[in-house]
Amino acid sequence: MRLILIFSLFLLALPSQAVDITKVKAGLVCRNPAADGKPEGWVCHETRDILVTDQGRCTYNGAPRHCSWFGFSFDYRADTDRTVLHCVAENSRPTSPGNPREIIAENVTSSTFDIPLKGRQGHFFNPMYYVFAVREPDDAVVVDTMTCSHEGVVVFRNTFNLHLPTAPERTP
Repeated sequence: MRLILIFSLFLLALPSQAVDITKVKAGLVCRNPAADGKPEGWVCHETRDILVTDQGRCTYNGAPRHCSWFGFSFDYRADTDRTVLHCVAENSRPTSPGNPREIIAENVTSSTFDIPLKGRQGHFFNPMYYVFAVREPDDAVVVDTMTCSHEGVVVFRNTFNLHLPTAPERTP
């Protein structure tokens, strides 16, 4: 019994790597080219509802596309110089997540990704886009819930409701 108690106290004394996430913002993203030509941006309108239109431009799978920009940002403090958040994105409808270079998966409702945080404190900004597509009325809303954790502890969760346009009714 004494050995179990000593072992338990030893485990409690081990340092845990903690990360504190604060000032989480999520919504529409405004982008502005910096003086050095690199894109900068911020969450300029906090909202969960994203109206997907053809007003933005992005590159998806190597091709220029019409899209809508949204994303999230937060401040962080960590116990180490390099912290990794493990995230899961779950969608109510199948999607094909990708990036400017490639399609990562096709017709999936769940995907995972990591967010590396550099330094013991800082600001993280993650712009994302959804490619413009016309959907049927019963398929026009995609609920995208992202949950990020560190060492098994959820540090933030966000849900976006992506409203895609429906085809206009044709008149005879």
